[in-house]
Amino acid sequence: MNNPPANTGNEGYDFIIKVIQYLENSFKIHFFITPKDFDVLYHWYEKRIPLRVIEESIVAVVERWTQKNKKISSFSNFYYQVKKDFETFLQLQVGAESKSRLTDSMAGDRENENVFEYEYTAWENFFNNFPGDLAALKEDFERIFQQVKNKEKVEAVPVYEKLVDLFKEDETLKLKVAIFYRNLAPELRKPEIENRYRLNYLRSKYNIPDFED
Repeated sequence: MNNPPANTGNEGYDFIIKVIQYLENSFKIHFFITPKDFDVLYHWYEKRIPLRVIEESIVAVVERWTQKNKKISSFSNFYYQVKKDFETFLQLQVGAESKSRLTDSMAGDRENENVFEYEYTAWENFFNNFPGDLAALKEDFERIFQQVKNKEKVEAVPVYEKLVDLFKEDETLKLKVAIFYRNLAPELRKPEIENRYRLNYLRSKYNIPDFED
């Protein structure tokens, strides 16, 4: 495995933080995150392992270890399960691709249309239950929704900056960030990681559609 470079980028940090937050939010499991843990997470990102595969692997390991009264203390504890589940996923993908060769040329168009319908539905659900806490940003989110409907490139960064700034004095978020930072090895405590943690926490809390994936 390779240590994540200094220019990991927001996409890489988002992936890593989503895995950390999934473990925290789903199982209330916290532990000190070392460079080795970060190395494991970055390896999964490099391999382009889908988050749902990792989440299913985490569930399997947590259930198995709980039954044995064993404590999860590192992301290395999930490494072999993720490796096995990803290999199974790839085998299924190969099988699906082989079958797709027997279908007509419209298959790719239908897949793209399904992705668009999924994004569109996610945004409709978001607006149907629009969080009152985000009222100051409603016009910004409406603009993004219009970009989604027009199948245009979504300009997310300005809205993300406003979102984080809106909650800069939120005590719950401050506490969450403090706990997260305390559980990071000193060499991993970078401003960009903290910022992405804040953003992903808010996106998860308010069910903001993940249109960038």
